[in-house]
Amino acid sequence: MYTPEVARYSAAIKQSFAYETTVHKWPIILTQVVDGLFRECNQLSRSSNASDKVHEGRVIIEKVSAIKYELTHDRPLKSLGVPLPTSQGPNSFSAPTSEPFDTIISQAKPTWFHSDYLFTECYLYRRLRHIFESSTQWKDYDPFMTSKLESLRASGQNIHNCTVWMEKLLQDNRTYSVTKPESKALFRKLLFLSFCRNEFDASHIIVDDIEPLWKKIQTLQNDRVDIVLGNVGAELVSALLLSDFLLAFRGPIPRATKDRADELQRRVESVRSRITQASKAARATFEPRLLVVSKLHPPSDLMAVYERTDHRHFGENYVQELVEKAAVLPDDIHWHFIGGLQSNKAKVLAAVPNLYAVQSLDSEKVAKGLDKALAKVENASRRTEPLYVYVQVNTSGEEGKSGVPAMTSAWSSSQEKPLLLQLAEKIILGCPHLRLRGLMTIGALSNSRAAGSTHENPDFETLFQSRKFLMDALRSDADFQTELRNTHWWTPAGDVNDAYTLESETEFGLSMGMSADMEAAVALGSTDVRIGSDCFGQRASNHEAGGVRAAEIAAFSTKSLVREVVLHTKNMPWFVNNACAKDIQITLERLSEDGFFPADQGLGTMEPLKAMGHRLKSHFDQGRVRLQVPGDVPLGASTGALNDYWTGPDSYGAMPERAPVLLAELQKAGLVFFQGDLNYRKLTQDAQWPSDTSFAHALGPLFGTMDLAVLRTCKSEACVGLEPGQADELTGQDPAWRTNGEWSVVQYASAAQHHGHT
Repeated sequence: MYTPEVARYSAAIKQSFAYETTVHKWPIILTQVVDGLFRECNQLSRSSNASDKVHEGRVIIEKVSAIKYELTHDRPLKSLGVPLPTSQGPNSFSAPTSEPFDTIISQAKPTWFHSDYLFTECYLYRRLRHIFESSTQWKDYDPFMTSKLESLRASGQNIHNCTVWMEKLLQDNRTYSVTKPESKALFRKLLFLSFCRNEFDASHIIVDDIEPLWKKIQTLQNDRVDIVLGNVGAELVSALLLSDFLLAFRGPIPRATKDRADELQRRVESVRSRITQASKAARATFEPRLLVVSKLHPPSDLMAVYERTDHRHFGENYVQELVEKAAVLPDDIHWHFIGGLQSNKAKVLAAVPNLYAVQSLDSEKVAKGLDKALAKVENASRRTEPLYVYVQVNTSGEEGKSGVPAMTSAWSSSQEKPLLLQLAEKIILGCPHLRLRGLMTIGALSNSRAAGSTHENPDFETLFQSRKFLMDALRSDADFQTELRNTHWWTPAGDVNDAYTLESETEFGLSMGMSADMEAAVALGSTDVRIGSDCFGQRASNHEAGGVRAAEIAAFSTKSLVREVVLHTKNMPWFVNNACAKDIQITLERLSEDGFFPADQGLGTMEPLKAMGHRLKSHFDQGRVRLQVPGDVPLGASTGALNDYWTGPDSYGAMPERAPVLLAELQKAGLVFFQGDLNYRKLTQDAQWPSDTSFAHALGPLFGTMDLAVLRTCKSEACVGLEPGQADELTGQDPAWRTNGEWSVVQYASAAQHHGHT
C-alpha cells in the first residue's frame, strides 16, 4: 500500500497540533458523548416501557468512558473484529468491516499516542460507532446530532447571506452562460462565501486555483459532478448552493471528434516545428508568434487546438464570426482581428473582453471608434490590458487594397507627413485605450507564391523598411515628442505615462508571413506569422461553414454543463460534524423551519431559505442532485464498496489500490470536489510535506486518476501548494494559521497534467 516519503503527523510529537488534540480535544468529545447519553437516558427513564433501552444506554456509557481511560493512559489500540458484511438489503443491517483497522493494529501495535494521527482519529470514531452498532436499541443513535444542529444554528447569518445572494441570482436569470466573465466572477464569489467570514474578503485564500478550476468547469459537457462532503452546517449548505449553481450553467464548449482533434494537433505541431526550423535557419534571436487563422472553421476545431496544443492566439477575418466564437469559447483565448474593419463595427468588436489585437487598422476613424468603445465602463471594466493594434500597410501598392501606403524613404520635418506617420501619431497620442504594436501586411499573392521557402518577398522588405522609416520619423518629430511626454494612457490599474519608449525599432512588431511564404518572413524578422490552411486544412464555403457554426452555437446555448450532482456522505457519525445521508434531509427541513435560528441573529425573512429548500427538493426529486447511497440506509450500516471507504483509515493515496470500485465510480464524473479539512488531510496523506510541495505530488497515486478540486478551511497542520517562503510570512502574520480556521485554500489537480498536457 502507498506510503508517502515523508512521515505523517503523530501525537507522539509533543506540543504538535496532533498531540494537543489527542490530549485535550478527544477527551472532551468523549465526555460530551457521555453527557448526551446521560440526558437521553434520563429522558427515557420517564417512560415505563423504555427500561431496557435505558439499561443498555448505561452500559454504553461505561464503554465510552473506557475508551476515554485508554486514550488518556496511552493504551494499545484494540481490534474491533467486525467481519465483512454478510448481507445488504432494506431489512438487514451489517456494519462495515473493521478489517482495515484491525490489520494495522495487528501489524504495527499502535497506541493512542504512538501511531499516525490520522489513523488514530479515524479509529476513535470507528471504535465509538462499534459500541452503538453492537447494541440492540441504540443502532440509529447519532451521538453528535446535538452538535450538528448547534453548528447549523450558529451558522445562520452566513447561511442566510449566501442564500439571499443565490436567490437573487436565480431570480435575475435561471441560467448562466459559462463563457461570460460575470459567470466566472459569480462562481469565484460563491467559493469565497463557502468559507469566508466577510463575504467580500478573499485575502485569507492562501492558495487560489479558481482560475484553472473555472477553465475545467467550462469544458464540462452535460457532465456529472461529484462532491465528497465535509461538515454539516455552513459547509453542507455551501455544497448544496454549489450544486444549485452548477446546474444553472449553460454552454458546454463544442468538441471535435477524436480523429479531427488528432489531425489538428498534428497540423499545429507541424507548423510550430516549421517556425522553429525557420528561426534557426535565419539565426533569429526569437521565434515569431504563431497566429492560427481560424476563419470559417467551427468552434469545435478551435477548441481542439486550444486543448491539445495549449495554443491561445487565434485570428479571425469577420467581426460577427469572431464575436460568435468568443461567446462560446474560453475567455483566456487571445483574439486577433485581421480582416477589414468598418467604423460602425468597431463598437461591436470592442465589446469582446478578450479581443487582444486588431491587426488591420488603416484609418483614424476606426481607431477613434475602437478607443471610444473601449473607454465605456462596461468594456473597460472587463479588460485586463489595452487593445494592441497594428497598422495595415499596402506594401504592394495595389489599387483597391486595404492599408495605408508604405514609407519608402526617410522623412524630414520640412516635408509633409506620410499617411503612415500621421496615423501612427494619432493612435499614440489620441487613443489612450489602444497600444500601437506594429505594422502588418498581406502583400501581393504573386509575391507570396514566388517567395516560397528560399526567395525574398518584396512586400516583406517594404514592411521592414517602413518600420525603420516610421520609427526614425517618430523619434525626430519634435512636436510629437513634446506631446508624447505629456500624454497618459489607460491601463486596468490606472493611467500611465510611459506606454511608449520608441527607443528601438523592435518595439513595433512586423506581422507578416503566411503558409506559403513563412520562411521568407521569419528571415526578415517577422514577429507574427498568420497560418490558416496548414493548421486547419481546407476551408468550407461561407454558407456551409456558417451552418456548422450556427448549429454548434445553438447547441451551446441550450445544453447544460452539468446534468447531475452526486453527493458522497459518511455512512456513520464521523469526526463529530461530518455529514451523513440523513443530515441532508434534516438540514433542508430546519432551514425551512420558522424559529430554528435564534432571534438575536436578526436574519429577517426566511423566504430565501425556504425557496432554496423547495428548489433543492425538486433537484433531488428529479434526479439532478442525488446521494451516492440511498438516503434511507440505516445509520452505520455498510453501504458497500462505493461508500464504506470514506469511514476507513486510509489516506486517499491508497484509493487506486484499496478502493478501485469507488475510484472507477468517481472517474465517471467530469469533476470531483472534496470538501473540508478531513478530506484535505486524506488527500495529502496527512503527511509532513514541506509547505511548498506541489498539491499534485502530495496526492500520491491518486494524482492523474481524475480531475479534482478541494475546498478547505485550514484546521490542521497539513498544507501544501504554497509559494516558497509563504508559510514563513503567514506564520509571522498569524502563528496559528494552519489550525485556527481563519485561512482557506482552493486547490485543483487535472488528470491531464499527469499525462503531459497543460
